[in-house]
Amino acid sequence: MASIETELPGPGAPAVAALPDAPVALLRLGADGHLVAANRAACELLGLDAGRLPSAREGLWGLDPAVLGEEGVWTPPDGDAARRVRYRRDGEGWVLSLPHAETAALLDELERLVTGSDPAGVSHPLLAHLARRLEEAAAAQRLLTLAHDGLAGCDLALELPPADAGTPAGRRLAAGFGNLAEAIRQAVALSEQIAQAVPQVVSENDELARQSQAQARALDSVREASRRLLEDLQQVRGELDGVRAVAASADADARRGGEVARTLAGAMQEIERRIARAGEVIEMIDSVAFKTNILSINAGIEAAHAGAAGRGFAVVAAEIRRLAEHTAAAARDVRTIVDDAMKALGQGVTSAEQTREVLAGVSGTLQRAGAAMEQVAGRVAAQGAEVAAIDRAVEDVVALSHSNLEHAARVAERSEALGQGVATLHDCVGLFRLPPDPMREPRHARVRALATDAAARIGQALADAVRRGETTGEALFSREYTPIPGIDPPKYRTAFDALCDRLLPPLQEPVVEAHPWIVFAICANPDGYVPTHNRRYCQPLTGDRARDLVGNRTKRIFSDRVGRSVGAHTDPYRLQVYRRDTGQIMFDLSVPIFVAGRHWGGFRIGYSLE
Repeated sequence: MASIETELPGPGAPAVAALPDAPVALLRLGADGHLVAANRAACELLGLDAGRLPSAREGLWGLDPAVLGEEGVWTPPDGDAARRVRYRRDGEGWVLSLPHAETAALLDELERLVTGSDPAGVSHPLLAHLARRLEEAAAAQRLLTLAHDGLAGCDLALELPPADAGTPAGRRLAAGFGNLAEAIRQAVALSEQIAQAVPQVVSENDELARQSQAQARALDSVREASRRLLEDLQQVRGELDGVRAVAASADADARRGGEVARTLAGAMQEIERRIARAGEVIEMIDSVAFKTNILSINAGIEAAHAGAAGRGFAVVAAEIRRLAEHTAAAARDVRTIVDDAMKALGQGVTSAEQTREVLAGVSGTLQRAGAAMEQVAGRVAAQGAEVAAIDRAVEDVVALSHSNLEHAARVAERSEALGQGVATLHDCVGLFRLPPDPMREPRHARVRALATDAAARIGQALADAVRRGETTGEALFSREYTPIPGIDPPKYRTAFDALCDRLLPPLQEPVVEAHPWIVFAICANPDGYVPTHNRRYCQPLTGDRARDLVGNRTKRIFSDRVGRSVGAHTDPYRLQVYRRDTGQIMFDLSVPIFVAGRHWGGFRIGYSLE
């Protein structure tokens, strides 16, 4: 406005020429409120005759100069933004600027955008994009308000207006509320399961405590018995040591007796030999006596022939005969004595030999007894060591039993706290209002129908393969997994892989392609093993773990919470929400697969609500 002021003429100048011809409509008011000057743009805008200028009230939409201050903006009573007047005091009067027609239209549409009265009626190209953004912002604000109201009231049964339900933001919000509702539903179910299991755990823990107490008492008795047995074994070992000493002494005596008997037998044999020699001498004496007797008889005969001259010789011959007879009789007596001595010596030698043999047998027996007692002593010592080890083990078990009692007491306390925590959790999650039936969500219902139909088809196809002899029941239900080396995450081979690779794709692929929001549709056995994944997840291995984790997911065992359950349960269906190992939050609906009435695994569909 300063540049305009310098060009404004004085109060006595002609009307039209008083203000510059500018794109902006300019007016001058005098001190009394009458128009004193206007430029061409103002005359065109107001439809004025340059030769006759009306008063301010007549030409400016009811403007009352009395309400004008030093500087500001005046708005007509109807609030039309297109007729707002900017003013500033200039000397005794005011300089006014009026909005251009296009500017007025722009301001009018901008006013509708600001107030939200008719954003759809905005047609100006400069404001159309802004109008769309404002409409989107308004929709987002409505969704935010709905989300805020739902969360503030713990109401997860979100119902979107039809205008917002089909928008991307509406779908994302509905998916988020659906995920949260199902997660809380699962938490509620889990809390109920835990609440039902806690009393049983407490009861079993109490029973365990009682059994541990009884076990501790029994172990105390066993420990006392083992210690008494150990003492008895130690006493037996001492007695065995004494017996071993006596046996060793007896063996030594027997050995000495055997040597004495052997020496005695030898002496008797020598005596027997010498007596035998004496017998020979007696035989010689007897022979000499016999010959002497014969000689004396012959001498007597010769003395008798000699007559008187041989009487003296006859007497000598007679004496010699008597001497020979006595010698023969003595020899016979000695022979008898020698024979008796020989018999006695023979018996003595036999007795000595028998004694020696008996003593040798006694020595051998004592030796064997000593060896046996050595073995017994060793076994007693080993048994003592075993009893000592048993005693130590019993001591450890007793300590473990006491520790179990302490743990049982802590488990009881924690079980009580867990029960209270479960009750609190149940109360907390009970604050949320959940959809009464997840199958009321059309997407859930469609997925259940797809999964039920596919599971029936797959079960029949596998049963037909067994009937045709393409595989055996043992191979189809095998739970043996052979690791495939050099692959991370780990992959495995089974006896039914080849059959599944041939039969499953024609049955799985139509399901995963049925809707764009279905992420996968696969089979899994009770261990979570997936023999054949969808084609989109059977890309060639690259060696890049992050890439292969997403691109090649077949032949893997999925042991996460959901992966373990989808093939193990026999419920009509099981709906779960979880975070996939790829980071994606999604729903998983699984249906059991039966092959000829036997549970084989499950068919699972992973999908999102967006």
